[in-house]
Amino acid sequence: MYWREVVASLYAWDLLDEGLDHILDFLEAETLTNSTYLVALMHDEKRPLTDFYYPHNPRRKVYWTEDSRAYWTPRPESYERSRIKPRLSDNAELQGRDWLQELIDGSRRRGMTVGAELSHTWVDKERTRGELLDCVQRDIYGEPFDQQICFNNPDVRAYGIALYVDLATHYDIDFIMTCVRGFNPGRTHPWASSSADDVQRLTGITLGGCFCDHCRQTAEKRGINWNAMVDRLRWIADGYDRYNARQAFELNLLWNSSATPTALLAEIPELYAFLKFRTDSLTEFFGQIYQAVKKAKPTIDIRLNHYATFPELMGLDLKGIAQFMDSVRSSDYSEQTGDPKRMEWKRRYLHNVRRTIGVDKYFLSAISPRPKATPELVKQGILVSAQCGADALTIGHYDGSWLNCLRAIKTGLEEAGIEIRRDVPVHGGNR
Repeated sequence: MYWREVVASLYAWDLLDEGLDHILDFLEAETLTNSTYLVALMHDEKRPLTDFYYPHNPRRKVYWTEDSRAYWTPRPESYERSRIKPRLSDNAELQGRDWLQELIDGSRRRGMTVGAELSHTWVDKERTRGELLDCVQRDIYGEPFDQQICFNNPDVRAYGIALYVDLATHYDIDFIMTCVRGFNPGRTHPWASSSADDVQRLTGITLGGCFCDHCRQTAEKRGINWNAMVDRLRWIADGYDRYNARQAFELNLLWNSSATPTALLAEIPELYAFLKFRTDSLTEFFGQIYQAVKKAKPTIDIRLNHYATFPELMGLDLKGIAQFMDSVRSSDYSEQTGDPKRMEWKRRYLHNVRRTIGVDKYFLSAISPRPKATPELVKQGILVSAQCGADALTIGHYDGSWLNCLRAIKTGLEEAGIEIRRDVPVHGGNR
Protein backbone atom coordinates (compact mmCIF):
# COMPACT_ATOMS: atom_id res chain seq x y z
CA MET A 1 0.00 0.00 0.00
CA TYR A 2 1.20 3.49 -0.84
CA TRP A 3 0.51 6.81 0.84
CA ARG A 4 1.68 10.12 -0.53
CA GLU A 5 2.41 12.00 2.67
CA VAL A 6 3.10 12.15 6.35
CA VAL A 7 2.16 15.70 7.34
CA ALA A 8 3.35 17.51 10.48
CA SER A 9 1.86 20.67 11.94
CA LEU A 10 4.06 23.30 13.58
CA TYR A 11 3.62 26.58 15.44
CA ALA A 12 5.73 29.71 15.32
CA TRP A 13 6.89 29.18 18.92
CA ASP A 14 7.96 25.62 18.08
CA LEU A 15 10.35 27.04 15.50
CA LEU A 16 11.51 29.68 17.97
CA ASP A 17 12.12 27.26 20.83
CA GLU A 18 13.43 24.11 19.16
CA GLY A 19 14.76 25.39 15.83
CA LEU A 20 13.33 24.46 12.46
CA ASP A 21 16.18 22.26 11.27
CA HIS A 22 16.24 20.27 14.50
CA ILE A 23 12.50 19.65 14.24
CA LEU A 24 12.60 18.65 10.59
CA ASP A 25 15.63 16.40 11.13
CA PHE A 26 13.73 14.47 13.78
CA LEU A 27 10.45 14.33 11.87
CA GLU A 28 12.09 13.15 8.66
CA ALA A 29 14.10 10.43 10.37
CA GLU A 30 11.61 9.17 12.93
CA THR A 31 8.18 9.70 11.31
CA LEU A 32 8.96 9.87 7.55
CA THR A 33 7.40 13.34 7.44
CA ASN A 34 7.55 14.84 3.95
CA SER A 35 5.01 17.64 4.34
CA THR A 36 4.57 20.43 6.89
CA TYR A 37 2.22 23.26 7.64
CA LEU A 38 2.24 26.26 9.93
CA VAL A 39 -0.77 27.02 12.06
CA ALA A 40 -0.56 30.51 10.61
CA LEU A 41 -3.62 32.00 12.32
CA MET A 42 -3.87 30.56 15.81
CA HIS A 43 -6.54 30.84 18.48
CA ASP A 44 -6.19 31.44 22.21
CA GLU A 45 -5.09 28.23 23.90
CA LYS A 46 -2.60 26.72 26.33
CA ARG A 47 0.13 24.64 24.74
CA PRO A 48 0.67 21.77 25.10
CA LEU A 49 -3.05 21.17 24.94
CA THR A 50 -3.33 17.67 26.41
CA ASP A 51 -0.75 17.66 29.21
CA PHE A 52 0.51 19.96 31.92
CA TYR A 53 3.95 20.52 30.42
CA TYR A 54 5.82 20.21 27.13
CA PRO A 55 7.51 16.80 26.76
CA HIS A 56 10.51 17.98 24.71
CA ASN A 57 10.59 21.78 24.51
CA PRO A 58 14.05 22.92 25.76
CA ARG A 59 13.04 26.50 26.62
CA ARG A 60 9.73 26.43 28.46
CA LYS A 61 7.23 24.17 30.18
CA VAL A 62 4.07 25.83 28.82
CA TYR A 63 3.16 28.47 26.26
CA TRP A 64 0.09 30.70 26.39
CA THR A 65 -0.89 31.52 22.83
CA GLU A 66 -2.16 34.92 21.84
CA ASP A 67 -5.74 35.23 20.69
CA SER A 68 -6.22 34.86 16.93
CA ARG A 69 -2.87 36.22 15.75
CA ALA A 70 -1.33 35.92 12.28
CA TYR A 71 2.20 34.58 11.94
CA TRP A 72 2.80 35.62 8.34
CA THR A 73 3.06 39.05 6.72
CA PRO A 74 -0.46 40.02 5.58
CA ARG A 75 -0.61 42.33 2.55
CA PRO A 76 -2.91 45.28 3.36
CA GLU A 77 -4.21 45.50 -0.20
CA SER A 78 -5.70 42.02 0.14
CA TYR A 79 -8.13 43.22 2.82
CA GLU A 80 -9.46 46.41 1.27
CA ARG A 81 -12.98 45.00 0.89
CA SER A 82 -13.42 44.17 4.57
CA ARG A 83 -13.26 46.11 7.83
CA ILE A 84 -11.59 43.06 9.36
CA LYS A 85 -7.81 42.74 9.11
CA PRO A 86 -5.47 40.04 10.48
CA ARG A 87 -3.94 40.94 13.82
CA LEU A 88 -0.22 40.40 14.27
CA SER A 89 1.63 39.13 17.33
CA ASP A 90 2.30 41.35 20.33
CA ASN A 91 4.96 38.93 21.58
CA ALA A 92 8.40 40.56 21.28
CA GLU A 93 10.02 37.16 20.67
CA LEU A 94 7.77 36.44 17.70
CA GLN A 95 7.56 39.90 16.12
CA GLY A 96 9.55 40.93 13.08
CA ARG A 97 9.81 37.48 11.53
CA ASP A 98 7.66 35.85 8.87
CA TRP A 99 7.27 32.40 10.39
CA LEU A 100 5.36 31.00 7.44
CA GLN A 101 8.12 32.00 5.04
CA GLU A 102 10.73 30.45 7.32
CA LEU A 103 8.85 27.16 7.35
CA ILE A 104 8.43 27.31 3.57
CA ASP A 105 12.14 27.90 3.02
CA GLY A 106 13.21 25.12 5.38
CA SER A 107 10.68 22.63 4.03
CA ARG A 108 11.43 23.35 0.38
CA ARG A 109 15.15 22.76 0.93
CA ARG A 110 14.19 19.19 1.87
CA GLY A 111 11.78 18.68 -1.00
CA MET A 112 8.73 18.80 1.25
CA THR A 113 5.30 20.11 0.42
CA VAL A 114 4.15 22.87 2.75
CA GLY A 115 0.94 24.64 3.69
CA ALA A 116 -0.82 26.98 6.11
CA GLU A 117 -3.74 26.52 8.47
CA LEU A 118 -6.31 29.13 9.47
CA SER A 119 -7.38 27.76 12.81
CA HIS A 120 -10.60 27.84 14.85
CA THR A 121 -11.02 31.59 15.38
CA TRP A 122 -10.13 34.23 12.80
CA VAL A 123 -10.80 37.33 14.92
CA ASP A 124 -9.71 38.01 18.49
CA LYS A 125 -12.12 38.46 21.39
CA GLU A 126 -11.00 42.03 22.06
CA ARG A 127 -12.24 43.25 18.70
CA THR A 128 -15.37 41.08 18.60
CA ARG A 129 -16.39 42.61 21.92
CA GLY A 130 -15.78 46.11 20.59
CA GLU A 131 -15.38 47.50 17.09
CA LEU A 132 -16.40 44.25 15.38
CA LEU A 133 -19.32 43.32 17.63
CA ASP A 134 -21.70 43.53 14.67
CA CYS A 135 -19.76 40.70 12.97
CA VAL A 136 -20.51 38.24 15.78
CA GLN A 137 -23.25 35.61 15.73
CA ARG A 138 -26.39 36.30 17.79
CA ASP A 139 -28.56 33.91 19.72
CA ILE A 140 -32.33 33.80 19.40
CA TYR A 141 -32.64 36.52 22.05
CA GLY A 142 -30.25 38.87 20.25
CA GLU A 143 -27.26 38.29 22.53
CA PRO A 144 -23.80 37.93 20.89
CA PHE A 145 -21.74 34.77 20.99
CA ASP A 146 -18.28 35.82 22.05
CA GLN A 147 -15.84 35.66 19.10
CA GLN A 148 -17.93 33.44 16.80
CA ILE A 149 -18.20 35.37 13.56
CA CYS A 150 -21.30 35.19 11.36
CA PHE A 151 -20.73 33.72 7.93
CA ASN A 152 -23.59 35.70 6.41
CA ASN A 153 -21.99 39.00 7.41
CA PRO A 154 -20.51 40.72 4.31
CA ASP A 155 -17.37 41.83 6.17
CA VAL A 156 -16.77 38.31 7.43
CA ARG A 157 -17.18 36.86 3.95
CA ALA A 158 -14.82 39.40 2.42
CA TYR A 159 -12.30 38.78 5.20
CA GLY A 160 -12.43 35.01 4.79
CA ILE A 161 -11.87 35.24 1.05
CA ALA A 162 -9.03 37.73 1.61
CA LEU A 163 -7.24 35.42 4.06
CA TYR A 164 -7.14 32.60 1.55
CA VAL A 165 -6.27 34.74 -1.46
CA ASP A 166 -3.53 36.58 0.46
CA LEU A 167 -1.83 33.32 1.42
CA ALA A 168 -2.30 31.69 -1.98
CA THR A 169 -1.04 34.71 -3.88
CA HIS A 170 1.97 35.73 -1.81
CA TYR A 171 3.39 32.43 -0.60
CA ASP A 172 4.77 29.33 -2.28
CA ILE A 173 2.46 26.91 -0.50
CA ASP A 174 0.73 23.78 -1.70
CA PHE A 175 -2.38 23.87 0.49
CA ILE A 176 -4.46 26.08 2.76
CA MET A 177 -6.49 24.37 5.46
CA THR A 178 -9.03 25.54 8.01
CA CYS A 179 -10.95 24.18 10.98
CA VAL A 180 -12.80 27.44 11.61
CA ARG A 181 -15.66 27.16 14.08
CA GLY A 182 -18.99 27.20 12.27
CA PHE A 183 -22.30 28.35 13.69
CA ASN A 184 -22.67 28.11 17.44
CA PRO A 185 -24.22 24.67 18.10
CA GLY A 186 -26.18 25.74 21.17
CA ARG A 187 -26.61 23.37 24.08
CA THR A 188 -25.30 19.98 23.06
CA HIS A 189 -24.57 16.61 24.62
CA PRO A 190 -21.18 15.24 23.59
CA TRP A 191 -22.11 11.59 23.10
CA ALA A 192 -25.30 9.79 22.17
CA SER A 193 -26.42 6.88 24.33
CA SER A 194 -30.09 6.99 23.37
CA SER A 195 -32.53 8.65 21.02
CA ALA A 196 -33.32 11.05 23.86
CA ASP A 197 -29.75 12.38 23.69
CA ASP A 198 -30.11 12.90 19.94
CA VAL A 199 -33.39 14.74 20.47
CA GLN A 200 -31.79 16.96 23.10
CA ARG A 201 -29.01 17.81 20.66
CA LEU A 202 -31.60 18.91 18.13
CA THR A 203 -33.58 21.05 20.53
CA GLY A 204 -30.34 22.54 21.85
CA ILE A 205 -29.65 24.09 18.44
CA THR A 206 -32.33 26.67 19.20
CA LEU A 207 -29.91 28.18 21.74
CA GLY A 208 -27.19 28.39 19.10
CA GLY A 209 -26.62 30.80 16.25
CA CYS A 210 -27.18 32.68 14.25
CA PHE A 211 -30.20 35.00 14.39
CA CYS A 212 -28.57 38.29 13.37
CA ASP A 213 -29.98 40.74 10.83
CA HIS A 214 -27.61 39.49 8.13
CA CYS A 215 -28.91 35.96 8.61
CA ARG A 216 -32.49 37.21 8.51
CA GLN A 217 -31.87 39.10 5.27
CA THR A 218 -30.14 36.11 3.70
CA ALA A 219 -32.90 33.73 4.77
CA GLU A 220 -35.64 35.95 3.41
CA LYS A 221 -33.84 36.18 0.07
CA ARG A 222 -33.99 32.38 -0.04
CA GLY A 223 -37.73 32.42 0.57
CA ILE A 224 -37.70 31.43 4.24
CA ASN A 225 -40.44 32.88 6.43
CA TRP A 226 -37.98 34.14 9.03
CA ASN A 227 -40.45 35.42 11.59
CA ALA A 228 -42.50 32.22 11.61
CA MET A 229 -39.37 30.09 11.89
CA VAL A 230 -37.90 32.15 14.75
CA ASP A 231 -41.20 32.22 16.65
CA ARG A 232 -41.42 28.41 16.58
CA LEU A 233 -37.78 27.97 17.58
CA ARG A 234 -38.08 30.51 20.39
CA TRP A 235 -40.87 28.44 21.96
CA ILE A 236 -38.41 25.53 22.21
CA ALA A 237 -35.58 27.75 23.43
CA ASP A 238 -37.81 29.24 26.11
CA GLY A 239 -38.33 25.75 27.50
CA TYR A 240 -34.76 25.69 28.79
CA ASP A 241 -35.82 28.21 31.42
CA ARG A 242 -37.91 26.41 34.03
CA TYR A 243 -39.73 29.64 34.84
CA ASN A 244 -41.35 29.43 31.41
CA ALA A 245 -43.54 26.73 32.90
CA ARG A 246 -45.55 25.62 29.86
CA GLN A 247 -42.59 25.55 27.47
CA ALA A 248 -40.39 23.80 30.04
CA PHE A 249 -43.08 21.18 30.64
CA GLU A 250 -43.46 20.43 26.93
CA LEU A 251 -39.69 20.26 26.40
CA ASN A 252 -39.13 17.89 29.32
CA LEU A 253 -42.02 15.75 28.19
CA LEU A 254 -40.41 15.51 24.77
CA TRP A 255 -37.04 14.51 26.24
CA ASN A 256 -38.62 11.80 28.35
CA SER A 257 -40.72 10.40 25.54
CA SER A 258 -39.91 7.84 22.85
CA ALA A 259 -39.79 10.54 20.15
CA THR A 260 -36.95 10.18 17.66
CA PRO A 261 -34.96 12.89 15.86
CA THR A 262 -36.69 12.05 12.59
CA ALA A 263 -40.09 12.38 14.25
CA LEU A 264 -39.08 15.74 15.68
CA LEU A 265 -37.91 17.07 12.32
CA ALA A 266 -41.10 15.89 10.67
CA GLU A 267 -43.16 17.52 13.40
CA ILE A 268 -41.27 20.82 13.39
CA PRO A 269 -40.32 21.79 9.82
CA GLU A 270 -39.01 25.11 11.13
CA LEU A 271 -36.25 23.23 12.96
CA TYR A 272 -35.18 21.49 9.77
CA ALA A 273 -35.38 24.79 7.87
CA PHE A 274 -32.99 26.35 10.38
CA LEU A 275 -30.57 23.43 10.09
CA LYS A 276 -30.65 23.61 6.30
CA PHE A 277 -30.30 27.38 6.25
CA ARG A 278 -27.09 27.21 8.25
CA THR A 279 -25.55 24.41 6.20
CA ASP A 280 -26.44 26.22 2.98
CA SER A 281 -24.81 29.38 4.36
CA LEU A 282 -21.51 27.69 5.19
CA THR A 283 -21.44 25.76 1.92
CA GLU A 284 -22.02 28.97 -0.03
CA PHE A 285 -19.27 30.72 1.96
CA PHE A 286 -16.69 28.06 1.14
CA GLY A 287 -17.86 28.00 -2.46
CA GLN A 288 -17.04 31.69 -2.75
CA ILE A 289 -13.63 31.11 -1.16
CA TYR A 290 -12.90 28.22 -3.51
CA GLN A 291 -13.82 30.22 -6.59
CA ALA A 292 -11.69 33.21 -5.55
CA VAL A 293 -8.63 31.17 -4.59
CA LYS A 294 -8.69 29.00 -7.70
CA LYS A 295 -8.84 32.15 -9.80
CA ALA A 296 -5.74 33.45 -8.03
CA LYS A 297 -3.82 30.15 -7.94
CA PRO A 298 -5.49 27.22 -9.73
CA THR A 299 -3.02 24.60 -8.49
CA ILE A 300 -3.41 25.16 -4.75
CA ASP A 301 -5.13 22.56 -2.57
CA ILE A 302 -8.06 23.85 -0.51
CA ARG A 303 -8.30 21.56 2.51
CA LEU A 304 -10.83 21.12 5.29
CA ASN A 305 -9.63 20.14 8.76
CA HIS A 306 -12.72 18.22 9.84
CA TYR A 307 -12.88 17.97 13.62
CA ALA A 308 -16.54 18.07 14.69
CA THR A 309 -18.20 14.99 16.16
CA PHE A 310 -21.58 16.28 15.00
CA PRO A 311 -20.78 18.72 12.17
CA GLU A 312 -24.41 19.35 11.29
CA LEU A 313 -24.90 21.02 14.68
CA MET A 314 -22.42 23.74 13.66
CA GLY A 315 -23.89 24.14 10.21
CA LEU A 316 -21.38 21.99 8.34
CA ASP A 317 -22.73 19.69 5.63
CA LEU A 318 -19.60 17.69 4.86
CA LYS A 319 -20.97 16.35 1.57
CA GLY A 320 -21.94 19.83 0.42
CA ILE A 321 -18.69 21.49 1.44
CA ALA A 322 -16.57 18.66 0.00
CA GLN A 323 -17.37 19.86 -3.50
CA PHE A 324 -15.40 23.01 -2.64
CA MET A 325 -12.49 21.15 -1.05
CA ASP A 326 -9.63 19.42 -2.83
CA SER A 327 -8.86 17.36 0.26
CA VAL A 328 -10.18 16.63 3.73
CA ARG A 329 -8.20 15.97 6.91
CA SER A 330 -9.89 13.97 9.63
CA SER A 331 -8.95 15.45 12.99
CA ASP A 332 -9.86 12.45 15.13
CA TYR A 333 -7.30 12.02 17.93
CA SER A 334 -8.64 8.89 19.65
CA GLU A 335 -5.12 7.67 20.40
CA GLN A 336 -4.56 10.41 22.96
CA THR A 337 -7.38 9.13 25.17
CA GLY A 338 -5.34 6.05 26.03
CA ASP A 339 -8.49 3.95 25.63
CA PRO A 340 -8.22 1.08 23.10
CA LYS A 341 -12.02 0.96 22.87
CA ARG A 342 -11.99 4.43 21.32
CA MET A 343 -10.29 3.03 18.23
CA GLU A 344 -13.59 1.58 17.09
CA TRP A 345 -15.07 5.08 17.31
CA LYS A 346 -12.18 6.26 15.13
CA ARG A 347 -12.98 3.56 12.60
CA ARG A 348 -16.63 4.61 12.38
CA TYR A 349 -15.68 8.29 12.18
CA LEU A 350 -13.24 7.68 9.33
CA HIS A 351 -15.71 5.49 7.49
CA ASN A 352 -18.26 8.29 7.71
CA VAL A 353 -15.85 10.89 6.37
CA ARG A 354 -14.85 8.67 3.44
CA ARG A 355 -18.49 7.80 2.79
CA THR A 356 -19.47 11.45 2.78
CA ILE A 357 -16.67 12.92 0.66
CA GLY A 358 -16.53 10.02 -1.81
CA VAL A 359 -13.88 7.44 -2.60
CA ASP A 360 -11.79 9.68 -4.87
CA LYS A 361 -11.39 12.74 -2.67
CA TYR A 362 -7.88 13.07 -1.20
CA PHE A 363 -8.30 12.01 2.42
CA LEU A 364 -5.80 12.49 5.25
CA SER A 365 -6.24 10.78 8.59
CA ALA A 366 -4.72 12.22 11.76
CA ILE A 367 -3.21 10.27 14.62
CA SER A 368 -2.24 11.77 17.96
CA PRO A 369 1.02 10.78 19.70
CA ARG A 370 0.10 12.97 22.67
CA PRO A 371 -0.71 11.85 26.23
CA LYS A 372 -2.32 9.50 27.01
CA ALA A 373 -1.31 7.84 23.76
CA THR A 374 0.92 4.77 23.68
CA PRO A 375 3.12 3.50 20.85
CA GLU A 376 0.69 0.59 20.44
CA LEU A 377 -2.30 2.91 20.00
CA VAL A 378 -0.37 5.08 17.55
CA LYS A 379 0.40 2.03 15.43
CA GLN A 380 -3.20 0.88 15.69
CA GLY A 381 -4.39 4.32 14.58
CA ILE A 382 -2.23 4.09 11.47
CA LEU A 383 -3.61 0.63 10.64
CA VAL A 384 -7.21 1.74 11.17
CA SER A 385 -6.59 4.78 8.96
CA ALA A 386 -5.32 2.53 6.18
CA GLN A 387 -8.26 0.17 6.55
CA CYS A 388 -10.66 3.12 6.29
CA GLY A 389 -9.37 4.36 2.94
CA ALA A 390 -6.99 7.17 3.94
CA ASP A 391 -4.50 8.45 1.37
CA ALA A 392 -2.09 10.08 3.81
CA LEU A 393 -1.24 10.50 7.48
CA THR A 394 -1.05 13.66 9.56
CA ILE A 395 0.43 14.11 13.03
CA GLY A 396 -1.54 16.01 15.67
CA HIS A 397 0.58 17.61 17.01
CA TYR A 398 4.39 17.64 17.26
CA ASP A 399 4.68 20.10 20.14
CA GLY A 400 2.86 17.99 22.73
CA SER A 401 3.87 14.53 21.49
CA TRP A 402 5.99 12.09 23.45
CA LEU A 403 9.08 11.09 21.49
CA ASN A 404 8.46 7.37 21.90
CA CYS A 405 5.01 7.81 20.35
CA LEU A 406 6.41 9.86 17.49
CA ARG A 407 8.99 7.14 16.81
CA ALA A 408 6.15 4.61 16.69
CA ILE A 409 4.83 6.29 13.53
CA LYS A 410 7.63 4.97 11.33
CA THR A 411 7.29 1.51 12.86
CA GLY A 412 3.53 1.62 12.48
CA LEU A 413 3.79 2.45 8.80
CA GLU A 414 6.22 -0.41 8.26
CA GLU A 415 4.09 -2.91 10.17
CA ALA A 416 1.00 -1.87 8.21
CA GLY A 417 2.90 -2.36 4.95
CA ILE A 418 2.57 1.31 3.96
CA GLU A 419 5.22 2.97 1.81
CA ILE A 420 5.38 6.76 1.51
CA ARG A 421 5.74 7.72 -2.16
CA ARG A 422 5.22 11.16 -3.63
CA ASP A 423 4.42 9.75 -7.09
CA VAL A 424 1.14 8.17 -5.95
CA PRO A 425 -1.77 9.97 -7.71
CA VAL A 426 -3.47 12.57 -5.55
CA HIS A 427 -7.01 11.40 -6.33
CA GLY A 428 -7.83 7.73 -6.30
CA GLY A 429 -4.52 5.91 -6.54
CA ASN A 430 -3.37 2.63 -5.05
CA ARG A 431 -4.85 2.35 -1.61
